[in-house]
Amino acid sequence: MPTYSIAVIPGDGIGPDVIAEGLKVLQRAGDRSEVAFDLEHFPWGVGYWLQHDVPMPPDALQILAGFDSIYLGAVGLPDKAPETVGVGGVVLAIRAGFEQFANVRPVQPMPGCPWYIAHRTPEEIDFIVIREATEGFYCNLGGRYRSGDAEFAEVSTVRPAFAESAEIALQTGVFSELGCRRVITYAFDLAQKRDGKKHVTSTTKSNALPHAMGLWDEIFEQVAAEYPDIAHDWSHVDALAMRFITNPERFDVVVAPNLFGDILTDLSAVLVGGLGFAPGGNLSQTGPSMFEPPHGSAPDIMGKGIANPIAAILTAAFMMESLGEQEMAGCIREAVAKVVSEGRALTPDAGGDATTTQVGDAIADAIG
Repeated sequence: MPTYSIAVIPGDGIGPDVIAEGLKVLQRAGDRSEVAFDLEHFPWGVGYWLQHDVPMPPDALQILAGFDSIYLGAVGLPDKAPETVGVGGVVLAIRAGFEQFANVRPVQPMPGCPWYIAHRTPEEIDFIVIREATEGFYCNLGGRYRSGDAEFAEVSTVRPAFAESAEIALQTGVFSELGCRRVITYAFDLAQKRDGKKHVTSTTKSNALPHAMGLWDEIFEQVAAEYPDIAHDWSHVDALAMRFITNPERFDVVVAPNLFGDILTDLSAVLVGGLGFAPGGNLSQTGPSMFEPPHGSAPDIMGKGIANPIAAILTAAFMMESLGEQEMAGCIREAVAKVVSEGRALTPDAGGDATTTQVGDAIADAIG
């Protein structure tokens, strides 16, 4: 019987609630598929920061390096700490620490989920958004400068408003050749493996950001030339956002830089019924990958028992798929689809009146 070591970081807000249901379903599916887990919980996030002044201990990455995978609930409590504490101190730190370069968001709606696109049906849509997750504007380079600072003088001549301002802020985006190439290559490899349209779409804004986005565009064409069997195209991000809604059925694999991918992946959540149905994962080629539902800590519903655990459960399925347990992942997804299509255990965001625990119970029971 294979045994996988999983580092569990429930986090803040609704994170512990949805992760509990994800683990419940994971254990039931593991029993059915004869797969075992060695789970270790870590209380990191804003709650940990409030007690220890750091969101994770200094040796957190060394600890996590020994696990097969990381299962994260959510981090952040905006009324108690700046958002940079949870996001920067946990999520981005882990992504950067393990070179989790590809944030992967499947867009596979299921019948019975909330549906907002009248001119299309869930059965028509099946694509994946690949977001570069370690570079771009999320490197946290730059700063805030006042008149008299060398950095202020350097840019003050670019626009009249700069010179007339008391303060300017610089946020530097960094795009590396390696970083662009590896995530774009991953997108083409994925398109080859999928039973889809064999088509990769890239998105940038190189007419306004020619240096960084120009590099991305050039590498995209170079990689595309290595995959003659895969069709490819490119779109400005603003136009692509529109097409996600007007023509979502046209897409197969979409690859995007970090900032644009961050926005587009939440937009694509509309097509699966909302963030409560959207799984996600951050993939590494050199260390453990991290799997997290992208809905965040949702402090407005924290403690109410109504958080939708389906995103966390589907994220657990995605985690098992990445570990090579395809049958187990499929078993979980089939159970979720059965419960959603029957509409017998849905939380209020999906039009039902079930609790978080009741949804998890129903999906675990559907596994058998």
